[in-house]
Amino acid sequence: MTDLDYTSLDRILPAATSSPDWGDVMSRFRVEHGRRRRRFVVAVTAIALVAVVSASALAVRAFFIDKGFIGLPPVGATASTPKRGDLVLSAYGVTGRSRNKVWVYRDGRVIWQREYPPGRRERPESANAHSSGLLERRLTPRGVELLRSEILSTGLFGRDRELSMARPVPFFNYIHVRNGGRLVRVTWHQHPPYRRLADSLYPLATREQATALQRLTARVTEPESWLPASAWRDQQVRAYVPARFELWYGAWPLDVRLSDILKPLPASARELLRTKRPRRVAGRVGSPTNLVPAYAYVFRVTTEEARSLRRALVAAGLDVDWRIDDVALAYRAEVRHPNAGAITITFVPILPHGGPAAPGG
Repeated sequence: MTDLDYTSLDRILPAATSSPDWGDVMSRFRVEHGRRRRRFVVAVTAIALVAVVSASALAVRAFFIDKGFIGLPPVGATASTPKRGDLVLSAYGVTGRSRNKVWVYRDGRVIWQREYPPGRRERPESANAHSSGLLERRLTPRGVELLRSEILSTGLFGRDRELSMARPVPFFNYIHVRNGGRLVRVTWHQHPPYRRLADSLYPLATREQATALQRLTARVTEPESWLPASAWRDQQVRAYVPARFELWYGAWPLDVRLSDILKPLPASARELLRTKRPRRVAGRVGSPTNLVPAYAYVFRVTTEEARSLRRALVAAGLDVDWRIDDVALAYRAEVRHPNAGAITITFVPILPHGGPAAPGG
């Protein structure tokens, strides 16, 4: 048997209460060995747990760095900061067959959303084949001013204008830009085919105005195509993660009272919405020559409240509204009412300036 260093054994074994013999030594060794084994297992488990948590965190972070999403952000995702921002410009228009929206803020954030036609190959950062989701990157102060100056240089933004276009355009396009302390809006529409209707709406844009606005649409909604690299503080594309949502809740196309459209919802969802003060929005939907009334109730909720509501809707078996599920999270419920056969509830992200990022045009 190999000689033992009893001094070393005394340092690593638990203290003996009497004069030890060899059996006592081995007993004490087994006790300490068991403790060390347990400490080793605990340490390995802790390391594994940290690795799993870190991997999960990195997975969420990677998702929100370079890829958009539709609906509510995963639990643990950090909202875009700052949560509030001053809007410098916004635009909506069609370029390359995609419908584009963009919002630019004084802090440099450029937030955009693109919706693609069927069959078009989406970009790698897009949420799916139909929508990019909301994405963001950051300009320098000089970059923001370059973009704003590009719009103002046309001379069309000294006052609000509403124009119609002789050439084919979507139902409406617009550019807002801050000029002299206020947001100036220029909107243009497809010129209606009927002269009487056209004369009662908007003046026809000149050829020069139409050319300038079409050029601006491309440059404002795709600033990465022409701004220099020095104009960007961060060119890395990230998903925009909202801190709040609007719930657009209504029956289309006819007027239905809020109490009637709340009835088909599960009790937990009804209670959540009843604690909110909705804003009633009236509008019209349809073609330019056949518009019908449309009404909705708009609720503002936090992301956590939106998650609670979604869980209630899913538990109640409500169907996802397949008509818009590629570009927005929405649910549909049947309702027994003489003026409507169904209601929809759509989750709409709120942007830093407080406005909604609605799907569509």
